[in-house]
Amino acid sequence: INLLKELSKEIGNVFFSPFSISSALAMGFIGSSHETAKEMTSVLGYEAAKVESGDVKTSFLHLFSEINKKTSSVCTLSIANVVFGDCELSVQEDFKKSLRDFFHALFVDVDFMNDSAAAVKKANDWIKTKTENKISHLLDSLDSDTKLVILNAVYFRGFWLHAFKEKSTFLQHFYNKGLDDEPKLVEMMHLKEKFFYANDNSFKALKLPYKGENLAMLLLLPNSRDGVDDLEHQITIEFLRHVKENMCQTEVEVALPKLHLEYSKSLKNALKNLGLRRAFEAGAHFDQMCDKENLYVSDVIHKAVLEVNEEGTEAAASTAVMMNKYSRTHCAEFIIDHPFVFLIYNCKNDLILFMGKVVEL
Repeated sequence: INLLKELSKEIGNVFFSPFSISSALAMGFIGSSHETAKEMTSVLGYEAAKVESGDVKTSFLHLFSEINKKTSSVCTLSIANVVFGDCELSVQEDFKKSLRDFFHALFVDVDFMNDSAAAVKKANDWIKTKTENKISHLLDSLDSDTKLVILNAVYFRGFWLHAFKEKSTFLQHFYNKGLDDEPKLVEMMHLKEKFFYANDNSFKALKLPYKGENLAMLLLLPNSRDGVDDLEHQITIEFLRHVKENMCQTEVEVALPKLHLEYSKSLKNALKNLGLRRAFEAGAHFDQMCDKENLYVSDVIHKAVLEVNEEGTEAAASTAVMMNKYSRTHCAEFIIDHPFVFLIYNCKNDLILFMGKVVEL
C-alpha cells in the first residue's frame, strides 16, 4: 500500500503485484544481516506484522504451497521463483537450500561476466514461460558486474462468478484524470447483479468475485471525478479491513471499463524513499548468501500486465473509516467512468496479489 502511494507520485496509471515484489525481496532478505536486514524487516512490513525473521521462510512456504496447489479449470494462479547466480560466485549451500525448501526456487548458474546476453535471454525466456507469454521481456541488459538476479513471476487468470454479457458492452465516456474536459469513449461492460457493496460519503466500494477460488477484485471509486488522490491517501490495511467489514450484499448496476494495462518500472528509488537504502549501497550485508563477496542490490525491476474483459481477468505480475452499511431497497449504481483504485486479493487471508490505480484509458 505504501508502494502504491510512492509510485503514484508520478502521473499515470499504476499496476503492480505486491506479492511478487515482496516474494523477490524476501529471497534477498533471508541472505541479509545486520543493518540491511533491519531495514528490510521494517520496509517489508515484518516488523509491523510482528513476524520474526526466522518465521519469514515458513510463512512464504505456506503461501506458495497453498497457491500452487489451487489451479482449476476456472481459475489459474501460479507463482514461480528462480535465482540466477554467476558461475564464479561462491554461494552458501544453506542459502540455496532455503531457496529450494521454502521458496520452491531454482538456483541457476550463468556467466554474467563473459556472456551476459545469454543470461538475459535465459531470464526473459523463463519469465515468458511462467507468465503464459503475457510478459515476454523484462530485462534489457545486465552489467558485467552483475553477480545475482532474483526473479519472481505471478500469473493469474480468473473468470467472473457473474460474467458480463458482450451484448451489454458499449461505448461510454471515461473521464481521464478526472477532468470534465477530457472524456474518452471506451468499451464499458454492464451488469446488474447482487454484489457486496458499500457507500461512504466520499467513495463507493464493490467486490467482484471470481469463480472457483477465494479470490475477488475490490474496486474503490471516489464519488467525485477528481477524488482518486484523496481516496488513495486514506488507504491503509485498517482502512481496507473496515471497508470489507461494512459491505452488504445488494443489487448493483455495474459499469466497468474493459482494461488492458502494462506497467514496467524500476522500483529502486521508490524503495529507497520508503527506507530501504543499505541494500542498494556497497557494503550492504548479504553475508548469509555469500560470505566472501561484497554483494548489494543494483536495481529492482518490476513488470505487470492486466487484462479485464467480460469473462474475467488475466494478470501477470491506523485510520478509522466511518462507513454506512448500504441497505436501500432500490438498485445501487457503481458507474466507473472516472479514475479509481482496485486490488485483486485472497478473501481468506487478505493477501493482495495485484493492486493498481487507473487514471486514464
